Amino acid sequence: MSTPLFAQYASFKDHTFRSETPVQIQRIEGEIAIDGKIDEAIWSTVTPIPWHVYGPSYGAPATRDTEFRVAYDDDYIYFSCKCYDPDPTNIAATTYKRDAWEASYDQVALMLDTFNDKENVLMFIVSASGVRIDNSVFNDAQGDIPMNLSWNTFWDAETSVGDHGWDAEIRVPLSSIRFDTSTDMTKMGLAVYRFIASEGEIHVYPERQRSWGFFSFFKPSVAQEVVFEKLKAKKATYITPYLLAGHSNTNELNDPETAYVNEKGPTLDVGLDVKVGLTSNLTLDLTVNTDFAQVEADDQQVNLTRFSLFFPEQRLFFQERSSNFELNFGLVNRLFYTRQVGINDDAMVPLLGGAKIVGRIGRWDVGALNMQSGRESGLPMENFGVLRLRRQVLNPRSYAGGMVTSRIDEDGGRNIGVAADGIFNLREENYLTLAAVHTFDEEVESGFDATRLNAHLRRESIDGMNYSLELNRAGQDYRPDMGFEMREDYSQVKMNGGWGRIGQEGDTFQRNETNVYADLISNNSDGSLQTRELTAKWDGTTALKGNLGARITRWTENLDDSFDLSDDIEIPQKRYTYHEAKFRYESTGRKAAQATSAITLGEFFDGDRFTFNTTPKWAASKVVELSGFYQYDHVQFSERKESFKAHTVRLKLGFTFNRKVSLSSFVQYSSDADFGLGNFRFRYNPREGNDFFLVYNEGIRLDRFEKTPTAPRLAARTLLLKYSYTFIK
Repeated sequence: MSTPLFAQYASFKDHTFRSETPVQIQRIEGEIAIDGKIDEAIWSTVTPIPWHVYGPSYGAPATRDTEFRVAYDDDYIYFSCKCYDPDPTNIAATTYKRDAWEASYDQVALMLDTFNDKENVLMFIVSASGVRIDNSVFNDAQGDIPMNLSWNTFWDAETSVGDHGWDAEIRVPLSSIRFDTSTDMTKMGLAVYRFIASEGEIHVYPERQRSWGFFSFFKPSVAQEVVFEKLKAKKATYITPYLLAGHSNTNELNDPETAYVNEKGPTLDVGLDVKVGLTSNLTLDLTVNTDFAQVEADDQQVNLTRFSLFFPEQRLFFQERSSNFELNFGLVNRLFYTRQVGINDDAMVPLLGGAKIVGRIGRWDVGALNMQSGRESGLPMENFGVLRLRRQVLNPRSYAGGMVTSRIDEDGGRNIGVAADGIFNLREENYLTLAAVHTFDEEVESGFDATRLNAHLRRESIDGMNYSLELNRAGQDYRPDMGFEMREDYSQVKMNGGWGRIGQEGDTFQRNETNVYADLISNNSDGSLQTRELTAKWDGTTALKGNLGARITRWTENLDDSFDLSDDIEIPQKRYTYHEAKFRYESTGRKAAQATSAITLGEFFDGDRFTFNTTPKWAASKVVELSGFYQYDHVQFSERKESFKAHTVRLKLGFTFNRKVSLSSFVQYSSDADFGLGNFRFRYNPREGNDFFLVYNEGIRLDRFEKTPTAPRLAARTLLLKYSYTFIK
């Protein structure tokens, strides 16, 4: 007699903390009402998931008890958590704000690696006040910020508070996720957690080490492998038309820069977004007359460097599965930067439409995008294309792939980028990243100098020794017109070595890291120095008090050309050597008022610098939240008798009356740019996919008489109404 298929797998009864054999998730029959009350009899038939204390002290006795359960039926994956607390007044439920993922409130989460690729995971988080937070993790949580916090999908969650503590229920439609259905047993990776804000305590399954640092907690490769029997894909279609109406008034300088031209008038527009589940593994997104009306304004920044500023993407169309299009070279340098599409010199360029396919074909992760822009302010129509393929190789933590980008305009301009890259897990926490890009542009030669190379060998650990060696080279003819590159025509060697320690129970510091860092950047043409950085730094984390950091840096900058620090101050062309120190503190925990602050002081080229910035936040209640940012920069050039002073202020006041209605206002001011901006946004969101926005923006010039011709006080004013509704078929 053959062994039943389900008998080949483990259950949550068979192990503690982790199972080497995949665990079968229980199929249930009967209805579960998602009301935050775990009172259906069917929940008592589902085996609880074992767990352990991850932090603040690894493996310490738990101060509370927790019951995790996961189950599924033909349409949904269900997750429940009974969060015991002897004193329910300790439960932190501080906000109603959607996607506000913070350490100031109690929360539970379900994490699914739906393709079981050990690289990507979807996170479904709900707070004690019932706020839903969803995001995705990519690259096995490697890199600077390997998360997309703007990812959203359709799912449900509810919570309730009682004498025993609080309960949470989550329901994820199978139509909202993509997974493999090639066999009767679908494998995924699964992890769950509970965070207790009053104690800073985390209960987690499965067990995983903490030596990767903060992102140890989210690594897809350490999720528990689980199986679902006869899981059927639900290929839903989401059709979202929108209507946009409003009025705008702008004053812009004409091309000869002799006068300001006023343009005003009504706005009336319609558009359409369609999401189609092509297969259980692939999603197609279509957009017609793409709209970005609900996007907030970019934050004002003071630029004390000679390089362009990098702004994060905020537009929703580019957010979903954005990790499929990642090919980065560390920090902000990348082959594909979405803000090259539909944005020119901070102005929106109309996007007539486009399509995007993301998902998996066989063992390949796939991302394909094509967008068409219209003509705007003398700019030609352009077509933007991206194709990205990637797959697992050698072992579960290694990946290799390629990417092609194209930017073609109606006048015959053409820019093509072709790349190959890979991340290879050599042994335990040791990784090697390799990438090579070649660009083709009609304005330059397409030889070796049109190539960008990257190699990065490192140990991904904060426990014990860590090291990093990275090599970069970008040729003088390398032109990534769809990407972002801070420098041109350079070679770079970056080295880092240090030691870290994870604290034990009772230790003041839960993390200690000391590192020495060296960065050498030179010109390819003659080998002369561009920049040399030597840094010694220390970072530490206390259990509940906050994060601390200190660093001392010696800079050598060899300026091939002068650059403007402001309209009145120029940094002359010469070689400079100077020193600076930076100190940082970030408060953490349950406190209603928190802040992150930093001070930088020391020399700056041939002057002296002092910079202070702070980002305070006060959650006055579940409804009201006030946050801000303030930065003061003062650079004094004593020998030249010149000085630069700049104040940057941002204030945000938010009212989240409940999970459906919110009101936010945003004011920012930059003395360096002599510019102020106000943003007001009302949102009514009765359900996922159904939105009403009222948006008001106003930008004003604060020093009208600084330049000729005299500028009008009003730079731009916009009032917009937008309504969208999603039909699900």
